[in-house]
Amino acid sequence: MAQTPAPPETVEVETIDVSCDGGGGALGHPKVYLTLVDGEVECPYCDRKFVLKSGLTPDGGH
Repeated sequence: MAQTPAPPETVEVETIDVSCDGGGGALGHPKVYLTLVDGEVECPYCDRKFVLKSGLTPDGGH
């Protein structure tokens, strides 16, 4: 029987601008910079999902 892959990791963040490198050091992926839209964004490489911590409001900080 085939094993089901583990669901992607969800990371709670406090800012709408985040970066992801896969978290695996040399086994990760190129660092990408992402911006949360509607409080969340998924990394296009590893599917890690970044979500805004509850109680915080999205603020571009500009």
